[in-house]
Amino acid sequence: MLNNKILCWDIETGYALATIFSLFQDRLPSNSIEQEWYVISAAWKWLGSSKTEAVSVLDDRDAFRKDPTNDYAVVKKVHELLSEADAIVHHFGDRFDLPKMNTRFIQLGLPPIPPLVQIDTYKIAKKEFKFMSNRLDYIAKYLGLEGKLPTPPELWIDCLHGKVGAIKHMVKYNKQDVDLLEQVYIRLAPYTNSKFNQNIFSDDGELVCSLCGESSFRRVKDRVQRVNVMRQVQCKCCGKYTSYPVSKTGKVGVGR
Repeated sequence: MLNNKILCWDIETGYALATIFSLFQDRLPSNSIEQEWYVISAAWKWLGSSKTEAVSVLDDRDAFRKDPTNDYAVVKKVHELLSEADAIVHHFGDRFDLPKMNTRFIQLGLPPIPPLVQIDTYKIAKKEFKFMSNRLDYIAKYLGLEGKLPTPPELWIDCLHGKVGAIKHMVKYNKQDVDLLEQVYIRLAPYTNSKFNQNIFSDDGELVCSLCGESSFRRVKDRVQRVNVMRQVQCKCCGKYTSYPVSKTGKVGVGR
């Protein structure tokens, strides 16, 4: 049995507002910012669970009525989730989602989250494959998955103005992204080295797949090395290869 917690997550951020003299301005001074960007919603799913959850600016009704861009409840919940996780899965999250949240954490006086394993499907796609595009929507559709929900151009403006229907649609869009993220991760991950070894969380010491945690394998071959024999097996569930040392008596050593 595994006790690990791998979090698939995604955020949706809202517009910042700035004053300009012309659309042809190349750069804006920082004092032109009238309102900072904010986090409209966050969605998450514990890997392998059946439930996708979300939090949005609507979750604190009192704060929302005063200011529809008040994202404290969203930021606080994301901080709790990231602090609880053993590893996180995101798409372009190393460059966007996590730095964005760190920016809100420090502004709101929240402590840094503990160090954890970060798995970025964008980086896996870029390193191991040659897709025409590394965007999540493209990869999902290329793999025969549903793809992202359509979003009208004015959706972010409507969210900024506090339109409840628009925010609810954003939450639905956000949750769909997380569902796609999990499916894409499961498809891509067997092609790359595991950053997270599920064997660490195996209670009974049984060898499990380092990626998906299943314990059903197909034996591939034994590889003779200088000091031991490494048995290579392939997970029947996700296809990931795993190797472990075999003693002279044929007993299984520690999987890796």
